[in-house]
Amino acid sequence: MKRITVVLLLAAVWSTAAMAADKDDARVAMAQAQAAVQAAENADAGTAASTEMRAARDNLTAAQGASERRNWDAAVLSAQKAAADANLASARARQKRATSATNEIEASLDSLRQQLGQQGS
Repeated sequence: MKRITVVLLLAAVWSTAAMAADKDDARVAMAQAQAAVQAAENADAGTAASTEMRAARDNLTAAQGASERRNWDAAVLSAQKAAADANLASARARQKRATSATNEIEASLDSLRQQLGQQGS
C-alpha cells in the first residue's frame, strides 16, 4: 500500500513539474505572441477584426504584467491567448478581403452577363 502511495505521489509531482513554466518558456511564448500580433496588425486586422485585436493586445499586456511579476505560468497562458486571438484576427481579416474580392468578381460577372444579354437581343 505504501508503494502505491509513493508511486501516485511521484506521478503527481512529475505531472505538476511538467506543467510548470519557467522564464524561458514565458519569453518564447511572449515572442511568439508579439510576432502574431505584429503579423495581424500588418494584415490590417485592427480594422477587419477589431474585437479580436483588442483581445490579443489585452492578453499580451497581461502576459507582460505576469512576466514582470515572475508568474511564468500566467505569462505563458496569457501569451498563448494573445497569439490565438491575433491568429483569429488575421484569419478574419483574410476572410473579409476574400469576401470583398468575391463580391467584386460577382458584380463584374453580372455586368458582363447583362452586356452579353443586350448584345444577343
